[in-house]
Amino acid sequence: MSWYEDDKLWEMFYECMFDEESFVQAQEQVPDLLSLIATDVNSVLDLGCGPGRHCLALAKMGYDVTGVDTSEFLLSRAKEKAHKSNLSVKFIRANMLDYSSNNKFDLIVNMFNSFGYFDTQEDNQMVLTKSYENLSDNGTLLIDTVGKETLARTIQPVHLSEYENGDIRIERPLLIDNMQIFSNQWMLIRGEKVFKRDYQHFVYTPMELSQMCYKAGFKQVVCYGSLQADDYDLASDRLVVVAQK
Repeated sequence: MSWYEDDKLWEMFYECMFDEESFVQAQEQVPDLLSLIATDVNSVLDLGCGPGRHCLALAKMGYDVTGVDTSEFLLSRAKEKAHKSNLSVKFIRANMLDYSSNNKFDLIVNMFNSFGYFDTQEDNQMVLTKSYENLSDNGTLLIDTVGKETLARTIQPVHLSEYENGDIRIERPLLIDNMQIFSNQWMLIRGEKVFKRDYQHFVYTPMELSQMCYKAGFKQVVCYGSLQADDYDLASDRLVVVAQK
């Protein structure tokens, strides 16, 4: 079982990763996200949707939204929030590597470091190829991740975060395999209990991700340093890739 298929990880660290502020942030990000798309959008696929932060925000704006994720736990949270907000979102449990749809999407988004999860470059390339196939004519793929340069600049050997509920999270991140892979160990201290999980995923530069998008068939690829269309440079916190079919 791959690390991202371990629902216990998502259950243990849910409050650290997906607090209410993160849902508010997603709501604020969506208008900026949409401003980067040059074509009309009606249908949206959130690939690796997690608990549905961006799905809910997009649905509130009237878009036809589908969310895909492998985690049954995260999808259950997404469905609960959609139901409480009286929003219509189609949630599907599937692996983004395999997911195919007969109904093509105008926009596919992959948000907040959800790209590069697979063990080989070939599989991560296939995610882009599948995305290309699932897009309508002139459709767009948007990837929001962290660039390799940013990680190299900001990575710390040990990082500690404290939360209002008393939880303490300790991280031990590394860049390994010639800086191709971000490897991290998380330890969550909750009361007298300690939970530990390891994960890793591929990380990319703008040029590497652009080349992968072109290889998948995309005709135009633009990279930004934020969802506000800032230039990507050494001060950027994010890497946003917009690939036009």
